[in-house]
Amino acid sequence: MVTLSRRALLGLAGAGLALTACGGGPAASGPGGAAAEGFPVTVRHSLGETVIEAPPRRVVTLGFSDADVVLALGVQPVGIHSTYDFPSGVGPWAESRLTDPRPVVWGGRIFNYEGIAALGPDVILAVSDSGDRGPYDILSKIAPTVALPAGAVRYSASWQQTTRTIALALGRADQGERLVTDTEAYLARVATDNPGFAGRTLTYLDVYPGGITVGGGQGRVVQMMRGLGFVQPPGLPGLESAKSLTQISPELLGQVDADVMLVYGFGSDLPRLLAANPSLAGLPSVKAGRVHLLPDLSLSSPSVLSIPYGVDRLVPELRRMLG
Repeated sequence: MVTLSRRALLGLAGAGLALTACGGGPAASGPGGAAAEGFPVTVRHSLGETVIEAPPRRVVTLGFSDADVVLALGVQPVGIHSTYDFPSGVGPWAESRLTDPRPVVWGGRIFNYEGIAALGPDVILAVSDSGDRGPYDILSKIAPTVALPAGAVRYSASWQQTTRTIALALGRADQGERLVTDTEAYLARVATDNPGFAGRTLTYLDVYPGGITVGGGQGRVVQMMRGLGFVQPPGLPGLESAKSLTQISPELLGQVDADVMLVYGFGSDLPRLLAANPSLAGLPSVKAGRVHLLPDLSLSSPSVLSIPYGVDRLVPELRRMLG
């Protein structure tokens, strides 16, 4: 991947926002176009505040689920950084909303600053991201940049925070609020239709060759599953449950055993994961078959588009596990 060279970085520092005038590619647009009414807008976030003078037409998204929100609002991004390396920039739950010409897509964990600048964005969204100062300072020299919402844990802004922040930046706050309300209503309907979920304990685990992490109280999957009535097991507070993800040693897994275990395996299947992690395989919940390997990333960074997609597929498994 092309990253920002030292010479290019110095050029950015000297040129400031002048780089927004360069670059080609499609202009972001939505049904009927965006009205100038309501601008400028000021978006407050974890790194300060950003003023957006006019309705953005060239939007670049960098956060995990930022492109989902932009597309749900009816705007086509000109560039998408896909940490999950989706070829189209978004998961299958959002692909149908992409139109031609397609956005430029970058993958990996390092932002392609030169590529971003070349697109001439008039706003950069790094909302469902880390909120780190270093990348933000560089991006802000390219175009007005909106970072992690104020008060959010790095990489763990709730889907509601992400939606509202991006909608405000695009001048579509009312539309964003409707998306939040509709998605919360969807989760409430699922919870009502499945009263057996209420109060049942649930643990989310990332299992990979280097170890296991457990989702804490600020974890994106955990936050979303609370909307269905699930709670965390009582042993989790001792494992820094306020965090989004916490490394956990095998001998402590018993503290987070729950009625339901949700696992993401980074491409591995469940038999191989259990064979490689005997402490996980030995948990009562796993022995009882109350473990589900998530088949995709729809709930890993939930959005107003991925939540219905992922939950509709998960609910039958939850019903099976809970009888």
